[in-house]
Amino acid sequence: MPDSPNPKTACLKVLAAIANLNGDPTPLEFEAFLAALNTFQPLPTGVTPETLLANRPVIAEHLGQIQTPAMQQQVYRGAYAIARSKGIDPQEAQILNDLKSAFELSPDVVQALEKQPLVYASSHSFTDSALSGMASLIGRAGEVRRMIFDYAMGAAIVGLIPLNGGGTLEIKLVIVLALILKMTWDISKQWGQPRGQGWPVIVSSLLGLIWAGVAGLLVWGIMIGLSVVVPYAGAFAKAAGFATGTWIAGQTIDQFYTTAKRPDFSALKRAFPNLIDADKS
Repeated sequence: MPDSPNPKTACLKVLAAIANLNGDPTPLEFEAFLAALNTFQPLPTGVTPETLLANRPVIAEHLGQIQTPAMQQQVYRGAYAIARSKGIDPQEAQILNDLKSAFELSPDVVQALEKQPLVYASSHSFTDSALSGMASLIGRAGEVRRMIFDYAMGAAIVGLIPLNGGGTLEIKLVIVLALILKMTWDISKQWGQPRGQGWPVIVSSLLGLIWAGVAGLLVWGIMIGLSVVVPYAGAFAKAAGFATGTWIAGQTIDQFYTTAKRPDFSALKRAFPNLIDADKS
C-alpha cells in the first residue's frame, strides 16, 4: 500500500497501529478494528484491513495529517474501541492520552466519544477481506454460544416451575425436548444448514446427545444428594439437570454443523450473504 497524504489513509494507519500495539490483534481487537474502519467507508483505493495491519504503521508519523475535528474525534473513538475490546493496558492508556493531547480533545468530548460503542456489522463489511470473514466467523460463533446459553436458561426455568404431581415431570421433559429441537433448528440456520458431515461425525454427535441426557441425570442426582447437607438444593435439581443437558446438547449440535468434511459453499452463502457474492459461485 503506497504512502499517501490522504487524511483518511492517515486515520486508518493510526487505527492499524493501535490494533498492532501489543503484537498481532486478538479476535476481539479484530472485530473492533473492523468496526472502526467501517466508520471511514468507503476506504481509499487499494487499502484493505490486511494491508493496513501488515505494514505496521507508526502512530506519530500520521497524526499531523489528521487536521479536521470530525476525523480526529472519529479516530479517537475507534482507538478507544480497539483498546477497550480486551481491556485497556498502561501502554494503550498512554496512547489514548497522546491522542487526546495531539487532537486537543476536551474532557467532555472524550467522555462523549467513549460512550459511543462501535459495533461490527457484517452488513457493512469488506467483501474482499479475509480478515472481515474471520471476524464474522468469530462473531457468529459467539452468537451461537449465547443462543445455547439462553436455551439452557430456558430449560432451567422450566425445571423451576413449581408444579408437582402426576404427569408434570413428563410435561416438563416434553417442553425441554421441544426447546432442544428448536435450538437445533436455530443453530442450523445460523450456520446456513451445512451438509456433508460424514458418518463419523454423525455417530459421535449421537453419542454426544446421549451423553447430554446422562450428564443431565447425573447433575439431577447430585443436586438431590446435596440436599442432604445443603438445604433446598433438591429444589434446583430439575433446573440444574435440564440446563446441563440442554447446554451439552447445544455444544454437540454446534460442533456437528461446523465439522463438515469440506466447506459447504451453499451453506456459507446462506450464513454469510454479505461476505460472499452469489454471482461468483
